[in-house]
Amino acid sequence: MEKKELKRLIIAVLAVIIFLFLFANWSQHSTLGTDDRGYVTKDVYAHYGNSDKKIAVVTGIHPRENIAIGSVQDVVKFYALTHGVELINYNIVVESDAEDYTKGRNNGEGLANQYILPDVKNSDYDLVIIAHAHEQGYGEGFYIATPKMDERSVYLAESVQNALSDFNYYKASGKGKKSSSAILFSNPLASAGYPTFVYEIPEWSGYFEAFYMTYRLIGASFGSLDA
Repeated sequence: MEKKELKRLIIAVLAVIIFLFLFANWSQHSTLGTDDRGYVTKDVYAHYGNSDKKIAVVTGIHPRENIAIGSVQDVVKFYALTHGVELINYNIVVESDAEDYTKGRNNGEGLANQYILPDVKNSDYDLVIIAHAHEQGYGEGFYIATPKMDERSVYLAESVQNALSDFNYYKASGKGKKSSSAILFSNPLASAGYPTFVYEIPEWSGYFEAFYMTYRLIGASFGSLDA
């Protein structure tokens, strides 16, 4: 191959890579709200027109759970690029006391309640997935939970578990104290008629493992909508 042809080939390959990168990152972007705690953004990824299947994914509700933010956001972009579906990413950026365990969590949950909850209630989403990372002893491996135990959430979660044998599914027992995030966000979502998963990634997971497992979860979740 002559040098000129090789150069043209390299330029063409780079152009394709750049195009795919820009296309994957293109979204209908908006800022839902901002205050002294931080801000909330919304990105709608629907590269191939309107879809009758829509899943919303919430990231950043607990700001110290880094593995459940970047990797999940990247999966949303990649999955929407490679499938004819609509994915929505609500991302919470806590700016006040983000590294303080209690204050950071409270601020993230408050932002979700104030800005994301009303927006979801004006939508027609088929499922909302709230991404978290868990410490040792708080569940086993990668898992989903249905905090409200409404019929539709449970049905979808059981369908996902049947498709992904290496994912655990934890049902709420109704006993014990509810978490503040459940009280402020996940339970109100399900009570408003939106099936809701809490998705937990082991905090010690690497990026590629978290990406791969999240990709499979998104695929199984869309598959469950057809079940």
